[in-house]
Amino acid sequence: MAGPEKKVIEKNAHGEYVLTAYGEFLSYFHTHIQLFGTIISAKKIPLKEQDALKTKIRSYISTNVQKTDHFFDQLPQFAQFLGMGSQELSSYMNRNFLGALNKVKTKLIEQESSAEQVPRKKKYSKISDEILEGLGFTFPAGHRFESEEGMVYLVEIATGKKREAASLGEVAREVAAAGAAARPIPVPVRKGPETPILAEILQKYGELFSGRPLIMKVEELEEDDSSVQIGEDILSDVEDLHFDGDFGGETPSYTEPPVSIPFSKYMDQVGKVRVFQKAGQLEEYKRWVASLPVEENALVQLQTSLLKESRGEVVEWDGTLGQLGTRTGLSESRLRKVLELGRDFFRIRSQLENSWNKARTASPAVAELVKKAWPHILRVMDEYPDFTQIKGKMDQLLSRIPDASQRKILSDLFLNPVLSIRRN
Repeated sequence: MAGPEKKVIEKNAHGEYVLTAYGEFLSYFHTHIQLFGTIISAKKIPLKEQDALKTKIRSYISTNVQKTDHFFDQLPQFAQFLGMGSQELSSYMNRNFLGALNKVKTKLIEQESSAEQVPRKKKYSKISDEILEGLGFTFPAGHRFESEEGMVYLVEIATGKKREAASLGEVAREVAAAGAAARPIPVPVRKGPETPILAEILQKYGELFSGRPLIMKVEELEEDDSSVQIGEDILSDVEDLHFDGDFGGETPSYTEPPVSIPFSKYMDQVGKVRVFQKAGQLEEYKRWVASLPVEENALVQLQTSLLKESRGEVVEWDGTLGQLGTRTGLSESRLRKVLELGRDFFRIRSQLENSWNKARTASPAVAELVKKAWPHILRVMDEYPDFTQIKGKMDQLLSRIPDASQRKILSDLFLNPVLSIRRN
């Protein structure tokens, strides 16, 4: 059902067109769409992927942004969609946003003021309303259609009187006129002046009230429209603004940053997946995955395919990444970076878990030592792919073990195998 149409502009006290609160929100919406579009167009990805990413971001804004402040709150998510660092996107927006916003506001006011000179097509909540208004009548009560010898007649049920169906409109108007004539004309009832409800309350119960009068300023009584509720049903009807020539603003020149997910967080998520699987909690698992940041979401969903690949099974990665891109909104190039990190993490995890199992079969002292050191070892791996940092922090961790033989055992179990991954 169509809701009430929101005004984008209005005239101020000087008779000039200005944006309404909804118009201000739209100006922010269009500015972000234009600037994000500039970034996406600069990417070296197929045009089809560019269009899909633009659509994904627009849909995300429609669903998750309800007022202007929300655009800034969602900047980290936009950065992930665009394959940029949050700080890099923030710097780009700081340099270009205000200039772009002024252009968008000017364009919106120009477009809407021109549109106000043209009669707007009336919107109907139901298709039947539009049909009835177009016909100008409804089917006359007390009548029905009958077919006789290939002809269709309109029959008055009470009298059996037949008329050709072509006269339907004429009959409908006659019935409506007869009904109106039969209705009694209401006699106006003269009423005295009505007492305002507040005055009546004061008149009856005034002695019960005490205290000082509450005086409200006009601006305090006005409705706060800083939060304009915008739903996807409204923004879905908003057409993009089109600018002649270059929209302006610098074209971003950047190299796509690597996917940044700490290894310890990845291991924590692997553990949660195992808990959900063991308990058979499929719906809980789906809700949890949906709550993760988009790149972590993709990494978790890739684990099943990575496990198949590690077993020597054939994985059709193009199809897998295509489906995952549809679900997450990430571009194929970004998903391949997530996949690359996922493969590395999978190898490190397999190596560490293998070492963990070896430690459990060693002496009780070593097993207990590894159990205590395990969380610290995972945090050391957060330095991946900087193997120099990994070695340095692991050496610091091992230096806290007083027994030299135990230090060597842990180094052989955890440090050397991980460093070998770099050489492989």
